[in-house]
Amino acid sequence: MVSVRPSIRRGFTLIELLVVIAIIAILIGLLLPAVQKVREAAARMSCSNNLKQVSLSAHNYESANQVFPPGLNLRVSGPGSTIANSMSALTYLLPYMEQDNVFRLSPQEAFQNPIVAPYNSGGPTWWGSISVTGPNGAGANGACVIAARSKIKAFLCPSDDPETQTSGVFISLTVAGSTLLGSTNANGGNASNAGRTNYLGVAGEFGDSPDIAPEYVGIFYANSKTKITSITDGTSNTAMFGEALGGTATGTRLTSLTWMGAGSLPTYWGLPTAPDWYTFGSKHTGVVQFGFGDGSVRSMRKGVGSTPGSADWYVLQAIAGQRDGQVIDFSLVGQ
Repeated sequence: MVSVRPSIRRGFTLIELLVVIAIIAILIGLLLPAVQKVREAAARMSCSNNLKQVSLSAHNYESANQVFPPGLNLRVSGPGSTIANSMSALTYLLPYMEQDNVFRLSPQEAFQNPIVAPYNSGGPTWWGSISVTGPNGAGANGACVIAARSKIKAFLCPSDDPETQTSGVFISLTVAGSTLLGSTNANGGNASNAGRTNYLGVAGEFGDSPDIAPEYVGIFYANSKTKITSITDGTSNTAMFGEALGGTATGTRLTSLTWMGAGSLPTYWGLPTAPDWYTFGSKHTGVVQFGFGDGSVRSMRKGVGSTPGSADWYVLQAIAGQRDGQVIDFSLVGQ
């Protein structure tokens, strides 16, 4: 007689199941920050590559034209008149960044003499706020407006989303004495759809304002024509382009920056931990990245230079200036 011993099947108890779920939840909680750090590191690396590409393109432009492009080709309708058009350094660099098709759509006459006749003479406005009949067209469907809407990946930091602005975009940033003037445009569907940027030229402490620290003048400012030989501090010691948000880093962003016309920024207000439209800043944790004249990219600590007159403030101005002649201690501004 053969006896068969019945098998006993046991399942998980409720307590065991809860323990397993708790362990999985803990592991996920530990893993998510690590994944986020990896993603941010990748985004920061991509941003660094963008700044390097922009900086090297500026060098290629200088090799071809013997000067760097102007920080902003400021075009006005007459002395003391309203800005009629403006083209930033990034627009000049398009052919050197494999974006020649966008460059050819841009209003070519805007790359010439910075002083032109009033709006009604036919000069194109790339933001399309006024209907005129220039050689490149304007208005809602003009070629220059279409060009300005182009999204250039190399001009955008992966850590940011500059498309979320609500009130308009900066079409020019210019220094007048000790004041930074920002002109915005929220024209229905044109400027609001304009291509954004997270990178602007470094103007120095206050551009080329003769009454404010002329030794700290940067490479890029309104109608600048900087030669590489003018950078007597050395290209490895002088910042060319930096990260900027065009608004606050948290909450609703009212304004953002356009690559077509935003221009350059002074460094007078430092790198506050809570950046605003008038300062360089980033969405990276703790740092703001800058492309230097030798093509290198360096990170500077958020909070640096927020107090004018402090030791780190002077170092930041020396980094932004092209001919101050100071020895730079990067440890005061780095990580």
